[in-house]
Formats: sequence, C-alpha cells, structure tokens
Amino acid sequence: MAGPIQRHAGAAVTARLFFVAGWRSHRALFHWLRPSAFIPTVLGIPVVQLVWFVHLGRYLGTHPTEYYVLGNALNACALAGLFAPAMSIQGERFSGTLSAVLATPANRAVMFGGRIVPAAVMGALTSAVMLLLGTALGWLHVPLGALPRLAVAVLVTALSCSACGMLIGAIGLRTREATFLANLVLYLLLLLSGVNIPLAALPGWLAAIGALLPTSQGIEAARRALAGGGGMAGPLGWELLKAGVLLLAALLVLRALERAGRAHAALDDA
Repeated sequence: MAGPIQRHAGAAVTARLFFVAGWRSHRALFHWLRPSAFIPTVLGIPVVQLVWFVHLGRYLGTHPTEYYVLGNALNACALAGLFAPAMSIQGERFSGTLSAVLATPANRAVMFGGRIVPAAVMGALTSAVMLLLGTALGWLHVPLGALPRLAVAVLVTALSCSACGMLIGAIGLRTREATFLANLVLYLLLLLSGVNIPLAALPGWLAAIGALLPTSQGIEAARRALAGGGGMAGPLGWELLKAGVLLLAALLVLRALERAGRAHAALDDA
C-alpha cells in the first residue's frame, strides 16, 4: 500500500509531466524562431483577417462592426489551438522520437493532454491581442464589468480549439496530412462557426455542422458577454462539452493508433 509520501511524489511527477513536459514540447515548436519571426507568424494572419472582415462588413452593412471584431478575435485562437498540439504530436514521429516517448510508462492522457494547455494559453493571448487591437482602433467597446465574462469565453473557446488540435495530432500519428487537416478545419471554423455569418443565416445542414464545430458557442457566449452577460451559461456549457468530447476522442485515437503502430512496427514511419 502506497504511503502519503509515495502518493505525494506520484502527484508531483504527474503534475510535472503534465505542465513542464507539455510546455517544453510546445516551446520546442517555436524555440528556433527569433521574436522578429515568431510574432508576425502568430499575429500576422489574425490581424490581416480582422482588418479585412471589419472593412468588408462595414461595406456590406449587414452587422455592427463589433460583430466582426468579436467573431474574428475569438477565431484567432484557432491558429495556435489547432496547429500547436497537432504539430507537437506529429512532430514526435517526424523527428524519430515517438518510439522513445511511447516506451515510457507514463500515463498517455497526462503526457499528451499537457500539450493542449500551452496551446490554449497562446490562443487565448492571441485573441486578447486582437480584442485590444479592435478596442484601440475604436471598433469595439468593452465595459469593465464585461471583462471577466469575456475572459471566460475566450479561455473556453481556446481550450476547445486546442482539444480539436490534439485530435488532429492523434490522427497525424498514422498520416502525413495533419497540417492539411488543420488548415481544412481552420477554414471551416471561419466559414461555419458564426465568425462573420450567423448560424441562423446558413442552410440548415451547414448550420448543424457549424454548431458542432469548436468556437461556435464560444463566440456566441462572447457576444452575449458584451451585450450584458445574459444567457452565457448555455453556450459555454456546450463549448466545454465539445472540448471534453474532442479530448476524449483524441485520447482514444492515440491509444488505438499506438497499439496498431506497435503491431505493425510502424510507429516512426513518416
């Protein structure tokens, strides 16, 4: 029977594996980039997207400017949320380290689940920068009382995107197309999750797909937060549920593909 000291040591190792190993794996993706290259890479596309759709929306006059700022600001978390977990997992195979990683007795949920936390934080920070940019340019006004509610919506949305990125990375263990799949999901989010076009304006089958995608309820919750905070619990609950389902699916796919890779000696095949 394990004593208190052993249990404490086990918890410390688990926490270290989850947070420290997850952070180092995430950092390895970008450590070779200088800040002068890293910052434009992470912020360049979201800034261009935000400015473009704000001006397009103003020209069309279909929705207030705040609608486009909020939608595109929260969609900005998808870039880091989808690609960082996907590439950190698939990168183990491309670099030939996957066999060594899977040879450890560490819990797979802890080892790979820790990789979504840095991605979610980076995604949330990217969305926060986009919201600050929209506010600085006079396109968005966020009352101080709405900031906590808006922050919760941003964090939940970023977590949901990162869970989706982990699922893409899990699929990438046996395919070379993780980057293509992440790009496909990124553009589906832009088109179908209510970033610039309300789900109610889409055909029924497209609206149903959009409602199942990450970020759709998170964006709706952010808009409700800015409008006064009423009715946020429902959308946030659905977004958290989607994050949980995506995370569970990713862990199941990882386990299944790990077993298949061991059986066919194909863990490091790229």
